[in-house]
Amino acid sequence: MSKTITAVFDARVQAENALRKLEQLGLTRDDVALLVSEEARKRHFTIEKGSKAEEGAVAGASIGGLAGALFMALTTTGAMAIPGLNLIVSGALIGGLAGLGAGAATGGLVGTLVGLGVPEHEAKLYEESINKGAILLAVEVRDDMRAKKVKEALKEARAQSITELAA
Repeated sequence: MSKTITAVFDARVQAENALRKLEQLGLTRDDVALLVSEEARKRHFTIEKGSKAEEGAVAGASIGGLAGALFMALTTTGAMAIPGLNLIVSGALIGGLAGLGAGAATGGLVGTLVGLGVPEHEAKLYEESINKGAILLAVEVRDDMRAKKVKEALKEARAQSITELAA
């Protein structure tokens, strides 16, 4: 049975730490997605032209594994903008999250997340956090043992609002 585990991170460094832990568990880009607001993407992931950060980002992507791949996607065309919600998605769950745009017209992010199975109180917390610049991480797992290990890794990385959704 497939499940999706979601968590929120206030800082990029926490999300990077979580992604490293997930990679150690054997998860790949095919299992993980990031969701950020356009403002958070600019703050956390924009590379200024002509700065040394651009060189560092390229080096980081080559050695950063899962974190490097997902973060580089957020800085390039590897991410998908969700119209009407001011959100950017990167990673394998893009297809599943693409429906977020359809929910924007009726219920915004909260309504869309509730439609995906997120409890309403959690969806409201996610929306508030994302609007303040947090990073939402979603991990697809295929069994209960993997789900338990993923949740432990997210807790160790100081994730907030960890939620397990049945697929």
